[in-house]
Amino acid sequence: MTQTPNAFDSYPEEPPGRTLGDKYFMEFMRLVHISLRSGWWGELLSAVLGGAGGAWLGHDDDLPMEEALGVAVSMVGIIIGSVFAILAMITRACDNNFLKKARKARLLPITNYLWPFFTVIAMGVLSTVLLLVVAGISEDAPTAFRMAVAGAAGFCILWTLAGLLPAMGALIVFTRLIEKTSGID
Repeated sequence: MTQTPNAFDSYPEEPPGRTLGDKYFMEFMRLVHISLRSGWWGELLSAVLGGAGGAWLGHDDDLPMEEALGVAVSMVGIIIGSVFAILAMITRACDNNFLKKARKARLLPITNYLWPFFTVIAMGVLSTVLLLVVAGISEDAPTAFRMAVAGAAGFCILWTLAGLLPAMGALIVFTRLIEKTSGID
């Protein structure tokens, strides 16, 4: 009796993990860089200011939390959508000819140049989760809790926004890689 291979068998290029979801999540998280060594100082400064602003909005019921929440949700959605569009364009540029030239020029793996985009997506998802929590907090909740959650949301939202600048720098570097490989046969 011959066995047919399972469609979900592991291949060498797949990351380790118990399930496909675990494998791909761990691969994604390997490319997310949230640390003082890998970040731009503006991300941390913006995040701290966002955290302070969120905590300030959470401390008083008379402040415009709903309006700020609406703007933040829209902004994070636009950022995540834009980053996915940029990654789609970059992926499209990675055809076989480009990858062969990049290998000759020793520029692989290409994902080394894309981690700022993955970091922005991760921070955007975390921002969205925190915004959902902020939206669900009762006005009767303790002030310290409202301040902590709103502060965490503000921290992540402004990190997401500030993270676009290093990501744009990575896009510039990637564009230069395409230019560099255009002369390689």
